[in-house]
Amino acid sequence: MKKRGVVFFLLVLIIVIFINGCADSYPGEAQLKDNETTENIPKAPEIANQPVQVLQPAEDIGVVTDVKGDIKGEEIKTEAGVKQAAGEETKFKIFQPRLTYPGAYNGPLYGTSEQVGAVSMDVYFEKLDRNGINFFIGMFPIFGNPKAGELMSDKGLGNVIDAAQKHPGRIIPFFNPGIGGEDVEKLVGATLTGWYSGTLSSSQAVAGKDFIKGFGEVETQEWGIRHNDARVLELVDIARKNKIAFMFHPVADKIEDVKEIIEAYPDTIFLIHMYREDLDNSKGELIKLLQEHNNLYYSIDAAHIIHVNGMDIIYDYDSRNKQSSINKFVAMYDNKEQSFINDAIKTYKPLVDAAPDKVVWGTEIGPEYAMNAEVFDRAVKASRLVIAGFAPEHQEGVGYKNALRAFGEGVIVDSNVKVIDTRAWGECSEEQIDGCDEECGDDEMTPESDDCLVGCVIKLKCREVPEMDVG
Repeated sequence: MKKRGVVFFLLVLIIVIFINGCADSYPGEAQLKDNETTENIPKAPEIANQPVQVLQPAEDIGVVTDVKGDIKGEEIKTEAGVKQAAGEETKFKIFQPRLTYPGAYNGPLYGTSEQVGAVSMDVYFEKLDRNGINFFIGMFPIFGNPKAGELMSDKGLGNVIDAAQKHPGRIIPFFNPGIGGEDVEKLVGATLTGWYSGTLSSSQAVAGKDFIKGFGEVETQEWGIRHNDARVLELVDIARKNKIAFMFHPVADKIEDVKEIIEAYPDTIFLIHMYREDLDNSKGELIKLLQEHNNLYYSIDAAHIIHVNGMDIIYDYDSRNKQSSINKFVAMYDNKEQSFINDAIKTYKPLVDAAPDKVVWGTEIGPEYAMNAEVFDRAVKASRLVIAGFAPEHQEGVGYKNALRAFGEGVIVDSNVKVIDTRAWGECSEEQIDGCDEECGDDEMTPESDDCLVGCVIKLKCREVPEMDVG
């Protein structure tokens, strides 16, 4: 009996050890060298990084591919995170994608040029989770002067805070006024500077000084003035004083302006991307800037990777007929994938070879139709195939490590900051919006009129649905 008791005890002990061992490693966690978390990755000296709550997969996260690596477009309804143990504070644990592809880079991603707003943040995170996008710099449209008690979950600062509370440690909030580059050019100077300054200080008063991490995208490619015009530098001055980053879009014939800006503000992190033709026409100068300046990073974006016959297809296929846009994109992609992948590798590999620590990745996906799984997932697939075309030792850097060093993990926002949940509200009718416009004055867009409109729709308990720009 004693012998059997000892054997039984040993079996139980082995089972316990096995279970505990499995609990420390799960299919969805990144199988990184040395059990890597974000704590193991060196940080850039310019941006401090704060501890965040651990996020672990809510269920086993498997690999979703078929023999040919074709995309399976099912929607994933769970978030890649569960609650941490009571009182436990650890670093964010990197998770792997559900969707992987033969011959591709299938590791974690950090999106650095994310044009949010076309779909709800709940739906957006489903796309991020299945594609292994752990962190993202969101270019959020925030306008006016946000106020505590008037934050709505579908608009402006309230939208960002609501998402950050649900997904701690994953969002790096940048903002712009949400107005197109051409429309805002006439406001560059005192007016635009006042808008950025007012929105930033109001947002900091509500969400904390460290919540907003950058300005962007500042669409300087649409402006006739120089990139380093004194009126543009007024915006950079605000970013410098607040120790936040600055994302803008330069053009080839003004690449010298980029040099002057980054040298004038050595303690400010600058993030840029360019159209393919501008990159082709300034690649030598850009490479030199990346090599010689620690504060400049370049984002390779899916929207520019999928480039056919001189067109960025994601934006060129945008239309008011959403399904037609989806169908056209899918047909083009499935027919020309290998061609534009090879072309993109040829375009971007020189940058990565020359400055492997300074190149990051993003999507730059803005059109509503492109948030459909058939489009979004193909765009990420294309990105993974392009990253696989870089030297093996550079792939994780481009995929996520370079961005994590430069911009850090996402924000943690106080749960006591209250956001009005508008998801159950119906859409405002045309008559209701007309009434609010009449009350607030719609002669021109100003922060004051927008603040008034926010208060008006809160009283009506309806959601204002903005019209999406389409090509």
